[in-house]
Amino acid sequence: MSGFQSSWLALREPVDLRARDGGLMRKAAEWLAVSGAAPLVADLGCGTGATLGAMEPALRDAGCNPRWRLIDNDPALLALAAERAARLGVDAETRCLDLSDAGMIPTGGAALVTASALFDLAAEDFVATLAEALAGAKAALYATLNYDGSTSFSPSHPLDGIVVAGFNRHQLRPKGLGRGASLGPAAARRLATAMKALGYDVELADSPWEVEPEDQKLAAEHIAGMADAVGELGVLDPAEARRLANISARTRRQGAGDGGPPRSPGDSRVGPSLTRSLIRSPRIRSGWRRSSPSVLTRA
Repeated sequence: MSGFQSSWLALREPVDLRARDGGLMRKAAEWLAVSGAAPLVADLGCGTGATLGAMEPALRDAGCNPRWRLIDNDPALLALAAERAARLGVDAETRCLDLSDAGMIPTGGAALVTASALFDLAAEDFVATLAEALAGAKAALYATLNYDGSTSFSPSHPLDGIVVAGFNRHQLRPKGLGRGASLGPAAARRLATAMKALGYDVELADSPWEVEPEDQKLAAEHIAGMADAVGELGVLDPAEARRLANISARTRRQGAGDGGPPRSPGDSRVGPSLTRSLIRSPRIRSGWRRSSPSVLTRA
């Protein structure tokens, strides 16, 4: 599954690429290079093929030219991924299918399974089932950009802690990858624990997602998504939120920020509009950092 628009994936790809830990990616490529002739890589939730594109230079440096199996539930994204592979001269096949049942994902024959920004959307049983399948095949796993719940904004806002906690709570809602709650911020740790229990060597590296002033379009989209998520929970105290929103509105009129207006005094909860006005900084968020560990496991 990806469940994301190609426009969103295009916005975040440069930030994702900056975030990827080069050392861990290099180790994955070097391991694959000695795993056998013409190894197969299975990319889960491949989207537009960003993982393939990111790994290609490291694979080339390692003297490795693997085949790729690109897996997603969106035929339009798969078509874009196939186009990318063709441009790069990479041998790739596509599989359009639902990833909700980890036991049905076609990883057979793969020496390496990859996934980017996927496992924080997955449930515990999804990780356990996939880990067992990988161990049975002695396949390695390279899983990047798994959000771990740590987010810091610059400049800061008095409600940052509450907003981030609310967003992290929302991340636990079921996303359709397995049954029950998503692992959310615990995903990288749970994945590492599951693979270690099966006898795998596990390496973790931080891959911080750092949004800079030049990424303002991405920032606006992401903050809107955070606001919608937090607003659904009603975790902010309405009176305090309105007070801070009024301060924000006054500051906004002096600067170049934007955001939705405060709700009326009769509102009993804080919804997405007001939440967005609070976390889309009136002082102009110059950027933020969120921690997203990457995991490499080898049998």
